[in-house]
Amino acid sequence: MFRDWTENIGKTITSVVSWSGGMAAMFGQAMIRGPRRPFGLFDISYQIVQLGIRSIPVTTMMSVFVGMILAWQFGEALADFGATNSIGYVTSLALVRELVPTLLAVTVGTKMATGMTAELGSMKVTEQIDAIAALGADPIKKLVWPRLVAASVAMPLLVAWGNVIAMFGGMVISDVVFDIPAGYFYNTYIDELEPIHYIMSQTKALVFGALAGIIGCYQGFSTKFGTEAVGMSTTETVIAVSVMVLLADFALTALFIPI
Repeated sequence: MFRDWTENIGKTITSVVSWSGGMAAMFGQAMIRGPRRPFGLFDISYQIVQLGIRSIPVTTMMSVFVGMILAWQFGEALADFGATNSIGYVTSLALVRELVPTLLAVTVGTKMATGMTAELGSMKVTEQIDAIAALGADPIKKLVWPRLVAASVAMPLLVAWGNVIAMFGGMVISDVVFDIPAGYFYNTYIDELEPIHYIMSQTKALVFGALAGIIGCYQGFSTKFGTEAVGMSTTETVIAVSVMVLLADFALTALFIPI
Protein backbone atom coordinates (compact mmCIF):
# COMPACT_ATOMS: atom_id res chain seq x y z
CA MET A 1 0.00 0.00 0.00
CA PHE A 2 2.80 2.42 0.85
CA ARG A 3 4.50 1.65 -2.45
CA ASP A 4 1.33 2.33 -4.44
CA TRP A 5 0.77 5.54 -2.50
CA THR A 6 4.34 6.69 -3.21
CA GLU A 7 4.03 5.82 -6.89
CA ASN A 8 0.79 7.79 -7.19
CA ILE A 9 2.41 10.84 -5.60
CA GLY A 10 5.37 10.53 -7.95
CA LYS A 11 3.11 10.25 -11.01
CA THR A 12 1.12 13.28 -9.90
CA ILE A 13 4.24 15.38 -9.37
CA THR A 14 5.65 14.25 -12.73
CA SER A 15 2.43 15.12 -14.58
CA VAL A 16 2.23 18.55 -12.91
CA VAL A 17 5.86 19.34 -13.78
CA SER A 18 5.36 18.11 -17.35
CA TRP A 19 2.17 20.17 -17.72
CA SER A 20 3.81 23.29 -16.31
CA GLY A 21 6.87 22.84 -18.53
CA GLY A 22 4.79 22.31 -21.64
CA MET A 23 2.68 25.38 -20.93
CA ALA A 24 5.77 27.49 -20.21
CA ALA A 25 7.34 26.29 -23.48
CA MET A 26 4.22 27.24 -25.44
CA PHE A 27 4.13 30.65 -23.76
CA GLY A 28 7.79 31.24 -24.66
CA GLN A 29 7.20 30.20 -28.27
CA ALA A 30 4.20 32.51 -28.52
CA MET A 31 6.15 35.46 -27.12
CA ILE A 32 8.99 34.87 -29.58
CA ARG A 33 7.00 34.09 -32.73
CA GLY A 34 3.91 36.20 -32.13
CA PRO A 35 5.33 39.74 -32.54
CA ARG A 36 6.85 38.89 -35.92
CA ARG A 37 5.30 40.08 -39.16
CA PRO A 38 2.52 39.71 -40.12
CA PHE A 39 1.11 40.94 -36.83
CA GLY A 40 -2.33 39.38 -37.29
CA LEU A 41 -4.24 42.40 -36.03
CA PHE A 42 -7.50 41.13 -37.53
CA ASP A 43 -7.23 37.82 -35.68
CA ILE A 44 -6.40 39.62 -32.43
CA SER A 45 -9.30 42.06 -32.76
CA TYR A 46 -11.67 39.21 -33.59
CA GLN A 47 -10.62 37.33 -30.48
CA ILE A 48 -10.99 40.48 -28.34
CA VAL A 49 -14.59 40.73 -29.52
CA GLN A 50 -15.21 37.04 -28.83
CA LEU A 51 -13.52 36.97 -25.43
CA GLY A 52 -14.08 40.51 -24.17
CA ILE A 53 -17.09 42.22 -25.71
CA ARG A 54 -19.29 39.15 -25.42
CA SER A 55 -18.34 38.77 -21.76
CA ILE A 56 -19.59 42.25 -20.77
CA PRO A 57 -23.14 41.11 -19.81
CA VAL A 58 -21.81 38.40 -17.47
CA THR A 59 -19.22 40.78 -16.06
CA THR A 60 -21.84 43.46 -15.41
CA MET A 61 -24.25 41.10 -13.67
CA MET A 62 -21.58 39.55 -11.47
CA SER A 63 -19.97 42.86 -10.54
CA VAL A 64 -23.15 44.64 -9.52
CA PHE A 65 -24.22 41.78 -7.27
CA VAL A 66 -20.74 41.41 -5.77
CA GLY A 67 -20.75 45.11 -4.90
CA MET A 68 -24.25 44.90 -3.42
CA ILE A 69 -23.54 41.76 -1.39
CA LEU A 70 -20.26 43.03 0.03
CA ALA A 71 -21.72 46.43 0.91
CA TRP A 72 -24.63 44.73 2.66
CA GLN A 73 -22.34 42.40 4.62
CA PHE A 74 -20.01 45.18 5.72
CA GLY A 75 -22.96 47.43 6.49
CA GLU A 76 -24.50 44.87 8.83
CA ALA A 77 -21.18 44.39 10.61
CA LEU A 78 -20.56 48.13 10.95
CA ALA A 79 -24.11 48.76 12.18
CA ASP A 80 -23.28 46.91 15.40
CA PHE A 81 -20.68 49.59 16.12
CA GLY A 82 -22.71 52.50 14.81
CA ALA A 83 -20.16 53.06 12.04
CA THR A 84 -22.20 52.56 8.90
CA ASN A 85 -20.78 55.86 7.59
CA SER A 86 -17.53 53.98 6.98
CA ILE A 87 -19.09 51.47 4.61
CA GLY A 88 -17.47 53.12 1.60
CA TYR A 89 -14.01 52.97 3.15
CA VAL A 90 -14.09 49.26 3.96
CA THR A 91 -15.83 48.20 0.75
CA SER A 92 -13.49 49.89 -1.70
CA LEU A 93 -10.28 48.03 -0.89
CA ALA A 94 -11.91 44.60 -0.78
CA LEU A 95 -13.62 45.10 -4.13
CA VAL A 96 -10.85 46.79 -6.11
CA ARG A 97 -7.85 44.89 -4.82
CA GLU A 98 -9.31 41.43 -4.44
CA LEU A 99 -12.90 40.44 -5.12
CA VAL A 100 -13.59 41.94 -8.54
CA PRO A 101 -10.40 40.77 -10.32
CA THR A 102 -10.36 37.34 -8.68
CA LEU A 103 -14.04 36.51 -9.12
CA LEU A 104 -14.05 37.70 -12.71
CA ALA A 105 -10.93 35.64 -13.42
CA VAL A 106 -12.43 32.49 -11.89
CA THR A 107 -15.70 32.90 -13.82
CA VAL A 108 -15.17 34.97 -16.96
CA GLY A 109 -11.54 33.84 -17.28
CA THR A 110 -12.64 30.21 -17.05
CA LYS A 111 -15.29 30.89 -19.69
CA MET A 112 -12.60 32.30 -21.99
CA ALA A 113 -10.23 29.39 -21.42
CA THR A 114 -12.83 26.67 -21.88
CA GLY A 115 -13.98 28.26 -25.13
CA MET A 116 -10.39 28.20 -26.42
CA THR A 117 -9.91 24.61 -25.31
CA ALA A 118 -13.11 23.43 -26.96
CA GLU A 119 -12.33 25.24 -30.22
CA LEU A 120 -8.68 24.24 -30.46
CA GLY A 121 -9.40 20.75 -29.15
CA SER A 122 -11.95 20.20 -31.91
CA MET A 123 -9.38 21.42 -34.43
CA LYS A 124 -6.82 19.02 -32.98
CA VAL A 125 -9.18 16.04 -33.13
CA THR A 126 -10.16 16.81 -36.72
CA GLU A 127 -6.46 17.36 -37.63
CA GLN A 128 -6.99 20.97 -38.68
CA ILE A 129 -3.95 22.07 -36.67
CA ASP A 130 -1.80 19.56 -38.54
CA ALA A 131 -3.24 20.87 -41.80
CA ILE A 132 -2.26 24.44 -40.88
CA ALA A 133 1.31 23.29 -40.18
CA ALA A 134 1.38 21.28 -43.42
CA LEU A 135 0.43 24.40 -45.39
CA GLY A 136 3.48 26.18 -44.02
CA ALA A 137 1.79 28.37 -41.41
CA ASP A 138 2.83 28.46 -37.76
CA PRO A 139 0.02 27.13 -35.52
CA ILE A 140 1.47 28.95 -32.50
CA LYS A 141 1.42 32.32 -34.23
CA LYS A 142 -1.86 31.71 -36.06
CA LEU A 143 -3.89 30.18 -33.21
CA VAL A 144 -2.18 30.77 -29.85
CA TRP A 145 -0.81 34.30 -30.16
CA PRO A 146 -4.13 36.07 -31.03
CA ARG A 147 -5.95 34.31 -28.19
CA LEU A 148 -3.20 35.00 -25.67
CA VAL A 149 -3.05 38.71 -26.56
CA ALA A 150 -6.83 39.04 -26.64
CA ALA A 151 -7.28 37.44 -23.21
CA SER A 152 -4.49 39.60 -21.75
CA VAL A 153 -6.15 42.75 -23.14
CA ALA A 154 -9.77 41.85 -22.45
CA MET A 155 -9.43 40.83 -18.81
CA PRO A 156 -7.99 44.18 -17.52
CA LEU A 157 -10.70 46.06 -19.42
CA LEU A 158 -13.41 43.83 -17.97
CA VAL A 159 -11.99 44.24 -14.47
CA ALA A 160 -11.92 48.04 -14.85
CA TRP A 161 -15.56 47.95 -15.95
CA GLY A 162 -16.39 45.55 -13.12
CA ASN A 163 -14.86 47.89 -10.54
CA VAL A 164 -17.11 50.72 -11.69
CA ILE A 165 -20.24 48.57 -11.70
CA ALA A 166 -19.42 47.06 -8.29
CA MET A 167 -19.10 50.56 -6.87
CA PHE A 168 -22.55 51.47 -8.19
CA GLY A 169 -23.95 48.29 -6.64
CA GLY A 170 -22.51 49.31 -3.29
CA MET A 171 -23.94 52.81 -3.68
CA VAL A 172 -27.43 51.37 -4.16
CA ILE A 173 -27.29 49.23 -1.02
CA SER A 174 -25.73 52.04 0.97
CA ASP A 175 -28.52 54.44 0.05
CA VAL A 176 -31.51 52.08 0.09
CA VAL A 177 -30.67 49.78 3.02
CA PHE A 178 -28.48 51.84 5.36
CA ASP A 179 -29.67 55.40 4.53
CA ILE A 180 -26.14 56.49 3.65
CA PRO A 181 -26.35 58.94 0.70
CA ALA A 182 -24.93 57.54 -2.51
CA GLY A 183 -22.80 60.66 -2.96
CA TYR A 184 -21.22 60.21 0.46
CA PHE A 185 -20.54 56.55 -0.27
CA TYR A 186 -18.89 57.54 -3.54
CA ASN A 187 -16.67 60.16 -1.89
CA THR A 188 -15.50 57.83 0.89
CA TYR A 189 -15.04 55.00 -1.63
CA ILE A 190 -12.77 57.08 -3.87
CA ASP A 191 -10.89 58.73 -0.97
CA GLU A 192 -9.76 55.36 0.35
CA LEU A 193 -8.26 54.23 -2.96
CA GLU A 194 -4.72 55.13 -4.01
CA PRO A 195 -2.95 54.65 -7.37
CA ILE A 196 -1.21 51.50 -6.09
CA HIS A 197 -4.61 49.86 -5.55
CA TYR A 198 -5.61 50.42 -9.17
CA ILE A 199 -2.20 49.17 -10.31
CA MET A 200 -2.62 46.07 -8.16
CA SER A 201 -6.08 45.40 -9.61
CA GLN A 202 -4.95 45.79 -13.21
CA THR A 203 -1.78 43.77 -12.69
CA LYS A 204 -3.82 40.90 -11.30
CA ALA A 205 -6.22 41.17 -14.23
CA LEU A 206 -3.37 41.10 -16.75
CA VAL A 207 -1.78 38.03 -15.16
CA PHE A 208 -5.13 36.24 -14.82
CA GLY A 209 -5.98 36.96 -18.44
CA ALA A 210 -2.63 35.65 -19.65
CA LEU A 211 -3.07 32.52 -17.53
CA ALA A 212 -6.53 31.91 -18.94
CA GLY A 213 -5.24 32.38 -22.48
CA ILE A 214 -2.21 30.12 -22.26
CA ILE A 215 -3.99 27.39 -20.28
CA GLY A 216 -6.90 27.34 -22.71
CA CYS A 217 -4.57 27.12 -25.72
CA TYR A 218 -2.29 24.51 -24.19
CA GLN A 219 -5.18 22.29 -23.15
CA GLY A 220 -6.61 22.56 -26.65
CA PHE A 221 -3.31 21.63 -28.30
CA SER A 222 -2.86 18.76 -25.81
CA THR A 223 -6.27 17.22 -26.52
CA LYS A 224 -6.03 13.53 -27.29
CA PHE A 225 -7.85 11.89 -30.16
CA GLY A 226 -11.25 10.37 -29.47
CA THR A 227 -14.88 11.27 -29.00
CA GLU A 228 -14.53 12.18 -25.31
CA ALA A 229 -11.17 13.95 -25.56
CA VAL A 230 -12.54 17.47 -26.05
CA GLY A 231 -14.88 17.18 -23.06
CA MET A 232 -12.09 15.87 -20.84
CA SER A 233 -9.75 18.70 -21.88
CA THR A 234 -12.45 21.29 -21.23
CA THR A 235 -13.12 19.88 -17.75
CA GLU A 236 -9.41 19.91 -16.94
CA THR A 237 -9.22 23.52 -18.12
CA VAL A 238 -11.85 24.61 -15.59
CA ILE A 239 -9.87 23.08 -12.74
CA ALA A 240 -6.51 24.33 -13.99
CA VAL A 241 -7.63 27.94 -14.45
CA SER A 242 -9.34 28.07 -11.05
CA VAL A 243 -6.29 26.68 -9.22
CA MET A 244 -3.74 28.78 -11.11
CA VAL A 245 -5.74 31.98 -10.60
CA LEU A 246 -5.86 31.42 -6.84
CA LEU A 247 -2.14 30.62 -6.68
CA ALA A 248 -1.29 33.69 -8.76
CA ASP A 249 -3.61 35.79 -6.62
CA PHE A 250 -1.77 34.74 -3.48
CA ALA A 251 1.63 35.44 -5.05
CA LEU A 252 0.60 38.88 -6.32
CA THR A 253 -1.02 39.80 -3.01
CA ALA A 254 2.18 38.88 -1.20
CA LEU A 255 4.13 40.97 -3.73
CA PHE A 256 2.00 44.10 -3.39
CA ILE A 257 1.28 43.78 0.34
CA PRO A 258 4.53 42.56 1.93
CA ILE A 259 4.61 41.50 5.56
